Amino acid sequence: MRHVLITATFVLSLAGAAFAQSATQQTEQSTTTTTTTTTTTTTTKTESSDPAPPHPVASPAQLDEVQQHLKDIRFEFDRSELKPEFQQVLQENASWLKANPDVHIVIAGEADERGTILYNLLLSHDRAQVTRDALVQMGVPADRIVYATGWGELYPVCTQADESCWAQNRRAHFERWNKDLNPLQESSSSQSRP
Repeated sequence: MRHVLITATFVLSLAGAAFAQSATQQTEQSTTTTTTTTTTTTTTKTESSDPAPPHPVASPAQLDEVQQHLKDIRFEFDRSELKPEFQQVLQENASWLKANPDVHIVIAGEADERGTILYNLLLSHDRAQVTRDALVQMGVPADRIVYATGWGELYPVCTQADESCWAQNRRAHFERWNKDLNPLQESSSSQSRP
């Protein structure tokens, strides 16, 4: 029962933070709409321009392209530090992202099934953030990473209960941002994420 209460509290706080962030972004967007005033000797003309959408809609081929070029980063059990052997993989991911400036991504941190739901959510979130921070340090602009979040054990790649399977689920996974992708629609990955 205590786990349910803790999880419910965590989920509600995340929902509240997301709502507050959404309201802040809407306020910022409304204040950044630029108004240009042109004055002539007898007339004043006011024009308003709407900001362009921040991230273009990606086609299925573009979504697959990210899956082909950006490799997952794997983690040790109960850890969120980058493994030395994945530094090179992350550098290759950063190089590809810098060479493709129109690509915006999301990073999904994931965990194996061991541990509590809350613990795995927090651990997977740390994995996503560590990966994001490393990409930014390698020169990928922070605004190209739309979000980096943890999904815990919600989207396993492998469902067997053994170490080789669990190792596959301890990862930071990359997907191309597609603002119009229906969360309930199947994507090119094993399971859809919102």
